[in-house]
Amino acid sequence: MKKKLLILIAVLICLILSSGGIFPSYASNYLNVQDSGFTNLPVSVRAMGMGGAFVAIADDYSACYFNPAGLVQLSGRQLGSTYSDLYGLGLLEHSFLAFVEPTPTMGSGGVSWNHLSANLEPEKWSYDLWSYSYAKMISSKNLTLRDKLGSWGINLKYLRQIAPGENASGYSIDLGYLNKGRKMSKISWGFNFQDIFSQIDWSTGRKEQIPSNLKFGFAWKASPKFLLAVDLDTSFKDLAKQMHLGGEWSISNNFKLRAGATKIFQKSANLALSIGIGLQLRLTEEGIKQVNFNYAFCNNEELGNTHRFSLSLGF
Repeated sequence: MKKKLLILIAVLICLILSSGGIFPSYASNYLNVQDSGFTNLPVSVRAMGMGGAFVAIADDYSACYFNPAGLVQLSGRQLGSTYSDLYGLGLLEHSFLAFVEPTPTMGSGGVSWNHLSANLEPEKWSYDLWSYSYAKMISSKNLTLRDKLGSWGINLKYLRQIAPGENASGYSIDLGYLNKGRKMSKISWGFNFQDIFSQIDWSTGRKEQIPSNLKFGFAWKASPKFLLAVDLDTSFKDLAKQMHLGGEWSISNNFKLRAGATKIFQKSANLALSIGIGLQLRLTEEGIKQVNFNYAFCNNEELGNTHRFSLSLGF
């Protein structure tokens, strides 16, 4: 197991050296709906601890963002929330709340609320994104073939922006796919086509579309305790936008270590590094069966570091 962890660290070091720098100097423009800064703002603290590589994993409530097709993996209901003060500036507060529930025959569904507030006195911005997510296994009478076909998922999203001088509202749709292979397979892959259809209506009468973003993901479960994942973001405008690499090491059933890196090709030659931990408490009583706490530290040399926290309950 130590050898696998050393391999992950070595890969990250190689990426750092090839990027020409150790710390990132890029900051996403979150206050611009047209550039999809807000709609593509990650919501999973666990995933951020792994550098944002989560499309082919997507096995918790945050699948509502990363890949709705992953919701079929849930064995019970989950209520999850996240919070972060972006860059530690006290100006950009980001929070996320989701409830997801699987059913034996009807598929899995969930509702979520993604909120970003910006307090840049005297001006203030507020962004809200409400989503309904649904996922289902691809139908087949052959159970073995059904495992190979995987699952599909969809996000139906409504966006509301309140900003100085101009407000906006609109909708968008995501389409996801996940293939876990056979039951004993160690490799999974999937994609999430974000904002495949969208429209933003501004209070001035202007209409715009949110640029589409396609996330590809691959994951390799090297052992029951070690998971390695890589994601690639691409679009019609930029063939290669971002690459995410991350790993998760289960020290025990209740404690996990994570590390990751994000390579942004178009706007920076550097890497964004992250580390994280996960704590899990299993309960035997009826009602709440599981409590999960996740923490991630994400570095940004230009604007400041971000501490992310999440808490989820399993029923």
